[in-house]
Amino acid sequence: MNKQSGFSLLEVMIALLIGLFLLGGVLQLFSDAQQTFRMQSNLARLQENGRFALDFLEHDVRMAGYWGCMTSSSGDISGTAGVSVVPDTIILQGAFVLTPTGICGNPVNSANSCGAVNCYTDLTSTITYIISTPVVSSTTPNPLITLYRNTNNVSNPLIEGIENMKILYGVDSDADGVANYYLPANPLWVASDWIKVISVRISLLVATLDDYLIAQPSTYTYNGVTTTPTDHKIRRVFNTTIALRNHLL
Repeated sequence: MNKQSGFSLLEVMIALLIGLFLLGGVLQLFSDAQQTFRMQSNLARLQENGRFALDFLEHDVRMAGYWGCMTSSSGDISGTAGVSVVPDTIILQGAFVLTPTGICGNPVNSANSCGAVNCYTDLTSTITYIISTPVVSSTTPNPLITLYRNTNNVSNPLIEGIENMKILYGVDSDADGVANYYLPANPLWVASDWIKVISVRISLLVATLDDYLIAQPSTYTYNGVTTTPTDHKIRRVFNTTIALRNHLL
């Protein structure tokens, strides 16, 4: 009879060890691929959020002061400058949705004092852009800081991940159609000061929605201040300058 032979215990242990090394390599490749996918998808989302936020702002800023053939009864742009890391806000007025009805050349009155002829037919004539964090709720247990586009004090969350917004206003002090200097909003400005603003320079700080994308916190510089965050998100700064078409006429 032929004697049957198999693997020795040492051979089995060596085979298991080799198998563990191979399995570990496969798991490491899978983990690296998954992390790369998270990184790329978050960077793509960050780029989209920054671009979409600027697109919304550019459209509304350009439309500020447009009232059809009528004129504004109040200022059509204003804002507040946040201190340090507090985001700025900007308030825009104009015929963003519908054309005002009334006699051409007459001022557009507010909804509360709307007359029979000098009347704006839709309440969506004021838009405010602010940055805030939504309230914690059952549907948003971990809300992210968000850019809001509020219409007549109706809160409308727009884009997540917009952490800060700084705005400078181009002032045309000599009425030649060119901004002489850029300044942050001043609480002492009156309507005659705001009418000299012919352009708006907006800077947005945008962060990825997911955390733990990088091994160490990434230091960034925004508005002249260098910050080392406590999280492991990626941040980018988006800038644009927008002309106020209705102040250049």
